Amino acid sequence: MVRAAASGTVDYSRADPTNINWRIKHKLLLTELQRKEEQALAEHLHRHWCAYVAHGSLTEDSFKNIKGAATDTLTELQALVFPWKVKTENKDEKGTIDDETQRLVNKYKTWRDKKAEK
Repeated sequence: MVRAAASGTVDYSRADPTNINWRIKHKLLLTELQRKEEQALAEHLHRHWCAYVAHGSLTEDSFKNIKGAATDTLTELQALVFPWKVKTENKDEKGTIDDETQRLVNKYKTWRDKKAEK
């Protein structure tokens, strides 16, 4: 939350934690801010591995290990940027929304449906 406030992503002077709409938007903004930071880290890590690959005096085994690590990092980066394109190995994965956010969304939908009935 400190990073969100410091970066200007969330204006906490207008925060209303009792408003479920605000809480849903807040959670989504924080999730996206975290995803952006993870993406930047993965990009730096991939550049780091590529710098090792460019080193001329690697042994065959070292090159294979570093190449594998660079490929894994690139796959993670692709999953962060394009989650719909990367195939996950775990087919039992429920979705991209964490349980707390899904609970808030479900609660909001229930509230909205009740309000629409009136």
